[in-house]
Amino acid sequence: MARAPEFPELAPHRAALREFLDRQVGAFEPEVRPMVREALAHPGKLLRPTLLFATAHDGAPPSPEVVRGAAVVELVHLATLVHDDVLDGADTRHGSDTPNRTHGAHAAILFGDALFAHALVLAAELPSPELCRLVATGAREVCSGEVCQTFSRGRADLSLEDYRRHIRLKTAELFAAACRAGAHLSGRPAGDPAHAAAAEFGLRLGIAYQIYDDLADILLTSDRAGKTLGTDVASGKLTLPLLLERDAVGASAVERALGGEDLRAVVAPARWAASFAALDAEIDAAESALVPLGAAPGAQLLRRLTAFLRTAAGEVRRLSPS
Repeated sequence: MARAPEFPELAPHRAALREFLDRQVGAFEPEVRPMVREALAHPGKLLRPTLLFATAHDGAPPSPEVVRGAAVVELVHLATLVHDDVLDGADTRHGSDTPNRTHGAHAAILFGDALFAHALVLAAELPSPELCRLVATGAREVCSGEVCQTFSRGRADLSLEDYRRHIRLKTAELFAAACRAGAHLSGRPAGDPAHAAAAEFGLRLGIAYQIYDDLADILLTSDRAGKTLGTDVASGKLTLPLLLERDAVGASAVERALGGEDLRAVVAPARWAASFAALDAEIDAAESALVPLGAAPGAQLLRRLTAFLRTAAGEVRRLSPS
């Protein structure tokens, strides 16, 4: 997988975020603190805080409010990962054992709930209630998307429209919330076009990222990705290449996949190509959404994220059947 993009301009922001998150460990009960430390020890790419930092960036050091906002979106994201790993039965993430494996499903679910709750506590302590509303809405949408996806597991009649709705809810809405929060914390007035542009960018990038993640789940190896892969079809989750194959040849494609046949053999090359074309289209739409931001420092940083995703997608594309 492509290396995460480097943002030297945001190095002070990331350092401040790390210090802030480390201080949060003491807010939890002694029995929970080791789980919090484990979750914070492997932060991944920090895409959502980066979206917030980049959208709010004006060249100055980060304000305490911006750092707190980034911590809020990251804690919400960590909570969703903890719950995801329980739902998918995943043992590893970021190269380490998941709470699901280390502490069991019951403790992991409750730990995820505690992370959600603490994120809202931090958001509620900001001067404006707007960030709390944004984050709470984003958390609701993420959880709703997971519920929708759970209900659709193994459903051969899942529509492409519902697939897109599910990934918008479970992934893209939190990307958009991070961008909205960054625009809000930057001090731009509510009617500034930057708010709508940033939100649209986050939504499109989030959809693209989830399509990429779904493709990587099939085509990458677990050791290369640093997390448990192959959980989508194993748990009955239908993603874009399989849905396109079903629409082309019928429900037999789904039956073969759910029966354990390798998706790389089930899905024809034309459907892999169509899946990557859909991913490219979302990245293009994300870049177009930035046009109203012009050459602002934050917009230039956000464009690095689309470049990163294009590179990562290119690496996975080379592994697809042709």
